[in-house]
Amino acid sequence: MESLEDFLAKLEKEELSLMILKDGKIVYKSRDGGIAPLIEAIEGVGLESLSGSIVVDKVVGKAAALLIAYFQAKEVFAKIMSWKGAGILEREGIRFVAKELVENIKNRDGTGLCPFEMLVSEVEDSQEAYRLLRFKGSGWINSKGR
Repeated sequence: MESLEDFLAKLEKEELSLMILKDGKIVYKSRDGGIAPLIEAIEGVGLESLSGSIVVDKVVGKAAALLIAYFQAKEVFAKIMSWKGAGILEREGIRFVAKELVENIKNRDGTGLCPFEMLVSEVEDSQEAYRLLRFKGSGWINSKGR
């Protein structure tokens, strides 16, 4: 059984930000940051195929945790995780391990809160979070040519 260090080393070696495994095989991987890769995985791989998976992500905040809960992963390994993200995963019965737990996930330049964290600050339902993040994040995703 692979450890947090094993999974994070694999992410670093392949220069990935996200890797999703099921039955020992990688079903999705991405080098892109933010929550867009999780949304792309949901849309490209599908909820059923992601259910029961292992998610290895560099950063898991509340927004990412809600998306992971939406597709019902069984385990999450993260380099950095927020307390709110950990709370969502714990509530949903998803096992998680993080190298570092932080109070908040910051925006890219470190000057404030991540915009996706702000977007879901009042949201507790994973399906509602997916709809909201998909709608708000779609401009950014589409601007990347996907």
